Amino acid sequence: MSLLKSLLFLTLGLSSALAQAPAAADRSKISDEVKKLLTEARDMRIQHRYTDALDKLDAAEKLAPTLADIYALRGDIYLAPRRRDFDLALPQFQKAAELEPQSPLPKFNLAEYYFVKHEFDTALQAFTKLTTDYPKLPMVIRHLVHYKRALCELKLGHRTAAEQIIADSFTFMDDTPAYYFSKSALAFESGNTAKANEWVQRGVAVFKGPACEPYYDAFKELRWVPDMDLNAPKDQPKQP
Repeated sequence: MSLLKSLLFLTLGLSSALAQAPAAADRSKISDEVKKLLTEARDMRIQHRYTDALDKLDAAEKLAPTLADIYALRGDIYLAPRRRDFDLALPQFQKAAELEPQSPLPKFNLAEYYFVKHEFDTALQAFTKLTTDYPKLPMVIRHLVHYKRALCELKLGHRTAAEQIIADSFTFMDDTPAYYFSKSALAFESGNTAKANEWVQRGVAVFKGPACEPYYDAFKELRWVPDMDLNAPKDQPKQP
């Protein structure tokens, strides 16, 4: 989103779980210098220092040109809201997928790319394929993938299909906020902003910020909510 933080993937908050997913690359052999460059690039990306982050990735690529993480993070930088250079981002995500053809991580990034680009039909196909190709994804990732599937169905006008995904995939007893944010998405799509905000507030009350961020960020991508800060008006949900 993605996506991903084990050694730096799209969402920058989910990769620790994705790193445990099947077929992930063995990163134990990465040199300390490359790890340092990747960490610095990640931190700079978070600080919106995109040019500096790209310089670090260029240096890392010279040392480890076959490391998928480099291309995944570079693609994420190109895809950042303040850049949105889709033409530059896509080849980076594709390169990462070529380097790790058996891993779900690059495939998640590619699906997220199409979601951010609002190509919902392509994104839906990609997210759905993830669920069939990798049925044992960790729950934190599996729920996010099903959540994105439901959002794609909603944006494609398939409300019944979205409701079925939600009913089949989530309950209020889950260890992720997917249930609450899915209910919020249904309300947003039907135009009931007050109800949608209520569901967001309930989700944030149960789960703390880091767990909610990738779900809430999807609402920003769909332009259902502004890019709010913690001083949001009381009648709007505060950003996780």
